Amino acid sequence: MSYELDPYVPGDSWLHRLDPRVKLWGVVVGCFTAFWLRDLWWMLVLLGLIHLLFAWARLPWRKLRELWQQMALLVLLILLLQPLFRPEGEVLLAWGAVRLTTGGLYGGALIALRALSLAFILALLLLTTAQPSLVRALVRLGLPYTWGVGISLTLRFVPAIYALFVAVREAQAARGWQPDGHPLRRARGYLPVLVAVIIGTLRLSDQLTLALAARGFGDARPRTVWHDLRMRGSDWLGLALLSLILTVVFSR
Repeated sequence: MSYELDPYVPGDSWLHRLDPRVKLWGVVVGCFTAFWLRDLWWMLVLLGLIHLLFAWARLPWRKLRELWQQMALLVLLILLLQPLFRPEGEVLLAWGAVRLTTGGLYGGALIALRALSLAFILALLLLTTAQPSLVRALVRLGLPYTWGVGISLTLRFVPAIYALFVAVREAQAARGWQPDGHPLRRARGYLPVLVAVIIGTLRLSDQLTLALAARGFGDARPRTVWHDLRMRGSDWLGLALLSLILTVVFSR
């Protein structure tokens, strides 16, 4: 049984081919735009444009549906709670100290749309950018390569550690292990599983250390890369267009 932390969806769309550094700049522009806009209708336009980008990148609609399902609870909580903490505008409903107002409803809808826009913008980056390319872009932007390796290893081995935990838990269950009782007792029942997972993780860490040492990790000499990032004409055009959008948004 394998577990993947990488949400990347392989494809050949223009968004897949765009340089990761440009896409990172697009995330910055999109997040600034989502926070800068104060009009509900403009936020709806922004969310609609993000959905068009999903279609333009030829991403599976299943991914978009999953994102909506994952965000549904958060959006519902915002719509229910935010109006109660913003008593502005005309009072629609009063119950003791609780006031439901038009300003509260408007603010709740605005924050919900902002949360959806931010989630979908980040999802576009992760769905159209492979993890090695994303890490390489961060390193090219100034992140120390040791940090880049750390990020890459984290993304690679978190699923491996979780798979180890599941394997140990299933092996223990096959031997009759079944924690029950109150929550504290059940938590203590997981100690044999956690001990086995920790031992397996330490072994994996030792093997990883030897592998990195064998490949010269930490050497002070200049490092080379196999697949370097290069800006093309379309990448420069996208960078200029995103910068123009940010200028227009800030000038409003």
